[in-house]
Amino acid sequence: MKRILNLMIGVLFFCIASQAQVQIKEDIAVTSLVQRHLAQNRMTTTISGWRIQLLATTDRRKVENEESKIVQRYPLIQVKWEHSKPYYKLKAGAFANRLDATRLLKEFKKYYPSALLTKSEVSIDEVLTLINVGNISPQ
Repeated sequence: MKRILNLMIGVLFFCIASQAQVQIKEDIAVTSLVQRHLAQNRMTTTISGWRIQLLATTDRRKVENEESKIVQRYPLIQVKWEHSKPYYKLKAGAFANRLDATRLLKEFKKYYPSALLTKSEVSIDEVLTLINVGNISPQ
């Protein structure tokens, strides 16, 4: 009985070892398609993400003044403004998902009660630098 059991275990291990020699032959067209897809993704520099809109006004000086205040208060957060006629919009941060943006929005609501989240194209580099910031608190 013991010999039969040892023989069966040996045969089982042999079967398992012989199955590990699987070869996959990929079609050249598939390889080409995957390579083009990889090259296209490497060229992509922006993603659809989130920013926090702090202020929207027709007064450019007010936006520039608030921008300098935010840069002093939160030096690790990137701030930029854009002109969308007739408004100047002051936006902060660059987030890949809404949850991360909401965390910072809560902090900004203390100073800007009308702040809101906006969907925006954000640079991948901007998102990566904010990931490493961690706990963001005013200076």
